[in-house]
Amino acid sequence: MTARKGSAEKTIPHTRIEEEEMIWETYEMGKKLGQGAFGKVFQVKHKETGVEWAMKFINKEKAGSSAIKLLQEEVKILKRVSHPNIIELNEVFETGKRMYLVMELCGGGELADALKEKKYYMESEVKVITKELASAIAYLHKNDIVHRDLKLENILVSKFPDATNPEDRLQIKVTDFGLSITKSGVGHDNMMEEVCGTPNYMAPEIIDNKTYSQQCDVWALGVMVYSLLCGYPPFRAKDDSTLYELIKKGHIDFTTDEVWSKVSAEAKTCIKKMLNTDPAHRLTASEVLDHQWITGDNRQSTNVLELMKEWKDQLKLEGEKDNSAINGEVSNDASSDTNTCENHSNETNNNETDTSSEPERRGSGGKKPGSGGKHKSVGRLSQGSIPRSTVNSLKTTTSQKPSGSKSPMPNPRATPTTVNRPLTQNASRATPTNNKLHPSHAKTPGTNRTAAKGTTGKK
Repeated sequence: MTARKGSAEKTIPHTRIEEEEMIWETYEMGKKLGQGAFGKVFQVKHKETGVEWAMKFINKEKAGSSAIKLLQEEVKILKRVSHPNIIELNEVFETGKRMYLVMELCGGGELADALKEKKYYMESEVKVITKELASAIAYLHKNDIVHRDLKLENILVSKFPDATNPEDRLQIKVTDFGLSITKSGVGHDNMMEEVCGTPNYMAPEIIDNKTYSQQCDVWALGVMVYSLLCGYPPFRAKDDSTLYELIKKGHIDFTTDEVWSKVSAEAKTCIKKMLNTDPAHRLTASEVLDHQWITGDNRQSTNVLELMKEWKDQLKLEGEKDNSAINGEVSNDASSDTNTCENHSNETNNNETDTSSEPERRGSGGKKPGSGGKHKSVGRLSQGSIPRSTVNSLKTTTSQKPSGSKSPMPNPRATPTTVNRPLTQNASRATPTNNKLHPSHAKTPGTNRTAAKGTTGKK
């Protein structure tokens, strides 16, 4: 038996039996819920506890070795996870010909079917669904699991809200981990290459045959959120080739339906950031949970690359202002600073007879003779560490040697005068510068592929 991660008390029994009849000693058969290519799904009830479950019957002979391998990986993942918005695996039975998965019963069916009946969901409802899905995805990613086939058909409705209870919420569950993978290694070793998923939900980096990361799940989440708000996906085309081109361009249109006029700007911004064609700048699942649309506050983005981009844009604006000042377009404030500097210099020279009370500057050996007072710095260029100051004349005080004096020492009785010495500035100037694709299928987007929905197909 395998312990369920996150629950020290519960384990997932995996029992190998000779005959199927042994199952019915514990469970009571109920109605048929669905059927797929490799098996069927029935509602069952535990005889001892009375709890109802959904049991998937998988014919291993029909499924074939590749499908069985995926099924084993799905079971392995489901044994590890424990999250309120991820389908729960309760027990596994296995014979030589079949495998039986006893799973959580979701009476509401697929979220895709619920959307067809409802046409579209209100923003308040979608916000709750988005928060639940992002929470489940963040949990999977934290445990190095990438779903790779998130779509409305793989989201089950566990419970519909009670209309008489305003606090009751739609409860959803992520299911069908047939294409999921557990990552290993670090850096590039964590990247994936297999082209898989469902075309409408595939991220552009997968379509481009590039290596991709867990961020493909966030892209699929963005597609689902958009679809829930208006009733149709953000990218639509008559054939896969055209669809892939639209996905790679990543243009999101919020004007095709009047329903978008009722959707908040925060929701649209969140969708755009989830559907960023660059996975490095795309929100992570955890950042979706922190987005102001979900939290309701105005906290700043925590995406490091987004913050760096904003910082660089700000530096560019400041650099343009600084260049204008260097080129002679000095502002009134800068001119005022220059005048202040000159006035202060004159005042210092006029009052030079009383300097004994002036405090000394540490590390400078006292007040520097001939400095003409303190020079006020105009500013420093934001980009890099290049100093910048207005080119002025510094007025320094010197002692004038009396005419005819042969002594090398200056005459102490001589009246001091001021001479202008130009400042040599050498500072350099900155220049602002709905068919699921399986990994075993063809890797080139735009070609026809065979659908392979999980292990049992549509529930």
